[in-house]
Amino acid sequence: MHYEPSLTPPSATAASETTGIAEFGEDFGEVTYSWNIETDSMIWTGDAAPLFGLLEMNSLRTGTAFATLMDQQSPTSRHAEIFENEGSDPGTGVAFSARYLINPAPGVRFWVEDNGRWFANESGRPRLVHGVCRRVLAPTSQEIAIAARRQFDPATGALTRADFCNALAQAIDDTAKDTRGLVVMLVSIDDLAQFNRQHGYHVGDEVIAAVARRLRGLIRRKDILGRYATNKIGLVLAPSLAEHMDYVANRLASGIRATPIETSAGPLSASVHIGGVAVPLEAKTTIEALHACEEALTIATERMDTPFVAFSTDPEKRVQRSENLNQTDMVLSALNERRIRLAFQPIVASDTGKVAMYESLVRMETPEGEILGAAHIVPVAEKLGFLHLIDHRVCELAIDALRQNPDVTLTVNVGADTALHPDWLAAFQANLAQDPSVARRLIVEITETSLIEDIAAARRLIESIKETGARVAIDDFGAGHTSFRNMRLLPIDVLKIDGTFIKNLARSADDRFFVQTLLQLARHLKIETVAEWVQDEETAALLTSWRVEYLQGDFLGTAQDGPLTLRADPLRKIA
Repeated sequence: MHYEPSLTPPSATAASETTGIAEFGEDFGEVTYSWNIETDSMIWTGDAAPLFGLLEMNSLRTGTAFATLMDQQSPTSRHAEIFENEGSDPGTGVAFSARYLINPAPGVRFWVEDNGRWFANESGRPRLVHGVCRRVLAPTSQEIAIAARRQFDPATGALTRADFCNALAQAIDDTAKDTRGLVVMLVSIDDLAQFNRQHGYHVGDEVIAAVARRLRGLIRRKDILGRYATNKIGLVLAPSLAEHMDYVANRLASGIRATPIETSAGPLSASVHIGGVAVPLEAKTTIEALHACEEALTIATERMDTPFVAFSTDPEKRVQRSENLNQTDMVLSALNERRIRLAFQPIVASDTGKVAMYESLVRMETPEGEILGAAHIVPVAEKLGFLHLIDHRVCELAIDALRQNPDVTLTVNVGADTALHPDWLAAFQANLAQDPSVARRLIVEITETSLIEDIAAARRLIESIKETGARVAIDDFGAGHTSFRNMRLLPIDVLKIDGTFIKNLARSADDRFFVQTLLQLARHLKIETVAEWVQDEETAALLTSWRVEYLQGDFLGTAQDGPLTLRADPLRKIA
């Protein structure tokens, strides 16, 4: 006959002991429970949630839910002590005693002592458990060492999610008195599902591991890196100033995107989005910081216009995020709905006055049919980080226009950041491979100030473009910290003189000296020249006398919207 105990502590000794944990500085007393293993239901005396660091009882209502509270470092558990016990129930139950480490919430870890008895069914298997739980106020040195030990994800070498959260909580405590605070970031790998579908899950794992390695190489040794989810990597930068967060996040995103990742399926280009929060400025606790990062990351990935969003409780910043989102939606919807158009401004041969080529200029058609110029598109795209999408579309439209107009030559502007990314070059090469004759009538314009930041990379880019048969022009030459040396170092075909040196040419001796010097060097290097912003006949005549090959500006022809038509007659006869 089996003894059926009531819901009371199993022994006077157990009932008299009360323990907690020194880290919390509070004795929560003890709670008793009854666990019906056959139905998995658990009944507790009173509200047991505070003892287990919980706000409500849901995780304590079943044995299965309770098991999820166990920390992965715990050497044992209630389940193990009961089901791995070789004892048999003589009718009065089998006593057990366990001390296990639980982790009920990110950054919350403590030891619990659990004493009780289990009672067997007719087959001798455990069917009912009565016990009492209390926190351990004074863990042993061995238990302290176990709690401090960390586990690492074998695929990436980063901390596991649980240990990352625990490390974050410790970092918040450690930097509580540091005025610099800390920064938490969640890094999400874009298009991981696509990598898995196209190449297999093993290749997706290779991409995850490579991104984790790159991130580790880009942060400080003392910073914390953990695998937060399948495609998310968590970072704790401690200490770190909030005002540095944007710079750091963009540097991390650029570092991931800079070069392809070598995988067993060949080189693959990866990119990331990042959500971040400053602690304690915008979040105080581990949970608040992680929720803030998740919210910021969701905004970043939904917008598709920037690699990074910082969480902020500031109403003005939230309004600005909303405005940015509206502007983003306006331009991105125009891209998705094929409402990005081209206008074409003629570039005239100075010796004949006839159109030699056209510059392709971006336009956007609103849902109401209004046509907006580049001033409404480019600054927004540049500010919000999706100028590369505009560049891709403009290039596609220019190549299509060349296919439809076999007698026309076009120039097309591409941002240096866009052109230096392998995705753009691959798409450009693929688009032109179908018809090499198109490439010979295409000139890619890249701004000089962007190119001179990395002359070696710029040279490789220009050579790659020219291998397709297209030509390359430096746009706005002279606008920045110009070095004439760059004209010799870069294998360009055309040089477009910045309009700020042209518009006052007739009145400025300095501008005339600069332009004449530039033209002499260009002729020596066999580089053709285009003078931009030609606004009057006197300037046009002066430039023609100096043997500038091409002129561009409203004096010679404004940009035309709509279908491209080649003008056979001279636009103006230049004296």
